[in-house]
Amino acid sequence: MNSPLPDGGPRVPQRMSLVTQAVGILKENISAGLWSGQLPGELELCEHLHVSRVTLRKALDELQREGWVSSSQGRRREIVKRSHRSPTASKRVILLTELPLHLLHPFTIYWMDCLRSHLSEAGYILDIHSGQAAFGANAENSLWQLRKQFHPAGWVLYRSNERMQQWFSQHSLPCVIAGSRHPNIQLPSVDVDYRAACRHAVGQFLARHHQQIVFLNPESGAAGDLESEQGFLEAAKVARHDEVRAIVMRHDGTVQGICNKLDLLLARPQRPTAFLVSRPAFALTSLCHLLRKALNLPRDVALISRDDDSFLASAVPTIARYSSSPTAFARKVSRVVLDMVQGAAWSRADIRIMPSFVAGQTLG
Repeated sequence: MNSPLPDGGPRVPQRMSLVTQAVGILKENISAGLWSGQLPGELELCEHLHVSRVTLRKALDELQREGWVSSSQGRRREIVKRSHRSPTASKRVILLTELPLHLLHPFTIYWMDCLRSHLSEAGYILDIHSGQAAFGANAENSLWQLRKQFHPAGWVLYRSNERMQQWFSQHSLPCVIAGSRHPNIQLPSVDVDYRAACRHAVGQFLARHHQQIVFLNPESGAAGDLESEQGFLEAAKVARHDEVRAIVMRHDGTVQGICNKLDLLLARPQRPTAFLVSRPAFALTSLCHLLRKALNLPRDVALISRDDDSFLASAVPTIARYSSSPTAFARKVSRVVLDMVQGAAWSRADIRIMPSFVAGQTLG
């Protein structure tokens, strides 16, 4: 029975602190035989756990008090408790992301945290590895090293490129893509239905009699961006209006690059009157530049953002956009990953979540 608090109220569960989580992960790593003899240096451990040095040192102090490690001046901490099982028995899931956590979108951080919690309840640890190594030219070597070092029960790929997806597919490793997969990749994926969202956006433009419409998209090569272009062009093609012209304009992702592309489009004899823009930041840049060109939204030009972010609600005029539920996304990803690591029958199909359309003043 729960003991009452001093004020007489019932006890409630408390979220584990970062220190407690770091202690648990370090114990798991030691028990799994990840390190032999000594722990890695503090900088390496901070990067491995994605915590600050202050948090790490508190966790290491706790390990020392519990007798897991010992320390001496000027030397790395010695491991006192040894591995009790083979590394191949690891109940670890590795999530690979190119960007560090502090640069990720809050939506992404939310579903990653939910995934960590769901895996923990099932007895698994989510180990997040960020950086360029697994995404660059020598990705294969980095991925082999990770596999050899950790022997994970499964993998999760976030914003993965085609080369990385091909590697996991060719080696038949248990892996889930958190995002869209490229063609001919035999891996399950969970993502927002960008193709359907872009088809819907074209319909919104056509319903308002726009005939010159543009999809502004970065030169990312990401599967989700390519699916978006397909949906955009498909919807324009089936519109059966001879006067409708649909243009995909790619940019380099910089503010100046976006502005330059917009200037080229606005200088055309038949100037576009409707813009669909992927990425919230790029949509905001486009809005500001169109206003700077003395265009009135939505009277002169309409704009829809393919994606959402909290700051878009503060823009004036408010931006029409597509918003996805982080809770629904987290639930789908967690279910597929848990099915994978627990050995249940799991599909290699794509799971797509249709976002909700948020009407804004930029559409009219």
